[in-house]
Amino acid sequence: MDTRGAPSVIPAQMAGSSIHTATTMTTPGADAYAYGKGEKRTEIIDGRARTSYGYRKPLEEWEVPLKDHRDSYIGSAEFERNQKQLAFNNYAKIGGAKSGRGGRALPAGLLSCGRCGRRLMVSYLGGPPGQPVYRCDRPNLMLGLPRCFTFGGLRVDAAVAKELLRVVEPMAIEAAVEPGRSYVEGRSEQQRIVELELQQARYEASLAERRYAACDPDNRLIAAQLEKGWETALRRVEACEARLKAARAPDPAAALPDFARLAEDLDAAWNAPGVTMRAR
Repeated sequence: MDTRGAPSVIPAQMAGSSIHTATTMTTPGADAYAYGKGEKRTEIIDGRARTSYGYRKPLEEWEVPLKDHRDSYIGSAEFERNQKQLAFNNYAKIGGAKSGRGGRALPAGLLSCGRCGRRLMVSYLGGPPGQPVYRCDRPNLMLGLPRCFTFGGLRVDAAVAKELLRVVEPMAIEAAVEPGRSYVEGRSEQQRIVELELQQARYEASLAERRYAACDPDNRLIAAQLEKGWETALRRVEACEARLKAARAPDPAAALPDFARLAEDLDAAWNAPGVTMRAR
């Protein structure tokens, strides 16, 4: 909806673009009707009143917001949660949990200035691949103010990596244990299935034996068929017993891995040649 409540029209050339995505994320869905989302502002310039339009107002200041007015793919509550998360993730705003911005510096886009609260910028000095340097440049670039500070990133990256590996190590142990646990549970389930099959096979063998015993010996044709069925049932019992014995046998592959060198393995994987910062 636009500021007057009429449906907004998005140009075809914007479809699929980041602008279209941003517009979709910040515009209420088809379930809401909104009137008065924007405002005009009047200023006195050179003694004359100048009016400009298109200033978006906060959601709580809209004149007529009708939430959940129609069915839609998301409701008003989810839309408002999305708006809060978008504001929380906005790099241009102070606070919030941001994600890494890529590059060869480990916490790029995650560090904030302790003085002004803005996100630190990263530059690379020296020959390729360059050494990362963190700077609070935004006050200087935007307002012409002095930089808050500048510092090298090698020791910072090393300290962050060390702490990260320390925190990740328990989860790495859990991840290493999980396949073994799943394997043991799978073997137990397989053993239970074989036990049930053996129980059924023994019942069928007992039933075949009773049928053979109840048969008239003079009826040789029927007796031969019942005897053959009994022998088949007994062979099935033997096969199930062999499978159960194999399932109950200890499996050396199910032993838990040795975690004594797990920390060293994580450190070696982290510092392995060719591992990019994005992979880390």
